[in-house]
Amino acid sequence: MKKTLLLILMITASLAMQAQEKSLGAQFHYAKFLSPGDGPYLETYLTVMGNSAVFKKNENGKMQASVSVTFMFKQEGELIDFRKFNLLSPELLSDSSFRPNFIDVQRIPLPKGLYEFELILKDKHTDVKPFTISNDLDLDFMEDSIEFSGIQLIEKYYPTEKENILSKNGFDMLPYVSNFYPENAGEIIFYTEMYNTNRQLGTAEPFLLKYYIESFETTKIMHEFTAFKREKAKDVIILLGKFNIKELPSGNYNLVFEIRNSKNEMIKNKHFFFQRSNPKVLFAMNDLAAIDVQSTFASSINNIDTLADYVKSLYPISNINERRFANNILKYPELEKMQQYFVNFWSVRNQVFPEKEWEKYKKRVKMVNLAYTTQIDKGFETDRGRIFLQYGTPNSIHEEKYCSNCYPFEIWQYYELNGQMNRKILFYNRQVVGDDYRLLHSNIKGEFYNNKWLQALHHEEEASRQIGNTYNESDNDIQISSSFGCQPKAIWDNP
Repeated sequence: MKKTLLLILMITASLAMQAQEKSLGAQFHYAKFLSPGDGPYLETYLTVMGNSAVFKKNENGKMQASVSVTFMFKQEGELIDFRKFNLLSPELLSDSSFRPNFIDVQRIPLPKGLYEFELILKDKHTDVKPFTISNDLDLDFMEDSIEFSGIQLIEKYYPTEKENILSKNGFDMLPYVSNFYPENAGEIIFYTEMYNTNRQLGTAEPFLLKYYIESFETTKIMHEFTAFKREKAKDVIILLGKFNIKELPSGNYNLVFEIRNSKNEMIKNKHFFFQRSNPKVLFAMNDLAAIDVQSTFASSINNIDTLADYVKSLYPISNINERRFANNILKYPELEKMQQYFVNFWSVRNQVFPEKEWEKYKKRVKMVNLAYTTQIDKGFETDRGRIFLQYGTPNSIHEEKYCSNCYPFEIWQYYELNGQMNRKILFYNRQVVGDDYRLLHSNIKGEFYNNKWLQALHHEEEASRQIGNTYNESDNDIQISSSFGCQPKAIWDNP
């Protein structure tokens, strides 16, 4: 069975992997590239957390960890490529508390096409079963249109003195194997390649490469994090860039790359999702005190309880800083301040017709309240309501309310969502009766990913009876006889 790779997540990804007894912590990311004349290749980046691995004395009498790494690439079940090797940590003189992380970089040439990619990790000094993840891999590049490679995040780089696995275009690049940037991270460094600009624009034709950071929720460009590069079209264009993010507030963001022609028309772009934690930097909201509420649509909302409810309903489409700001004004509610915040919120999204934008959203909130309100929460406060408002109407909903072997559940599917294909959300109702469905698992980046969702979905007594025989701790497959009950894993795969 396949499990979606968490790309903190994206298909580009960062993943924390946990085994049952001794936890093996690792982060994994990959990017696809094209070598003109040689074809596509996959570049993989793996970091094993040193303090999560078991160190034992090696033949040199020094302490060392050893992790077995296996890559498998299949097409329609047939094995196309297979790589297996041992990843060794640095040697330590003693079994000290300091255990450094250790990394691996691989470049794997493959014929273009679609693959089933599987990664297996095993700490060779423990008896814990291997940890296996799998994902669909699209390793294809169009020959006559502009294409971007994958995005490689970089911790640091320096000029190459002697060619090695970290070397690329004159630099040694130490990968940053995560797309989460904590408070102490001062910059985001990235590398990407662009192919075939000459075939679409014409050889040596000038064009503009624009790259910037935008808000993930609102797609608003963070103008202080914007850069340009003028290029001339050729087979391969490379970009090694960086932004100082010391003043970037906490939140979800996209790193965006655009290719624009001489008429400033955008002809190709690429987005890369990342997260930032920076609590010391406050989000710079517009000066609310300067907003004259009387000249806006918010002046007619003069009931403080109604307005507070409206402000709360904005949570699903707010970014983290807007949520913090709203929480602060809701603690000590003042009508005018809330009106000013409300006007500012919608003006950011539609400067010309903010009221129309609110009325359109208000209708969706009403729909959600009618469909998902429970005895405790209003519809927009529930998980299903929040998902509906944040991502829109799903393409399909599969409901199972009367399974004999698991809790009632729903699986929502989006064929395409913000550049992500085949995204799904699983809700379940542990109360069985009523309508209190909670989010249990999703493969949408930024949402809760639960690699034990199938175990949690089954009734406790049913799961305990079945798991002893059929649950493999290295994956997430619980096989329940088709003679009774429903098959949530099969439904998840094909909702």
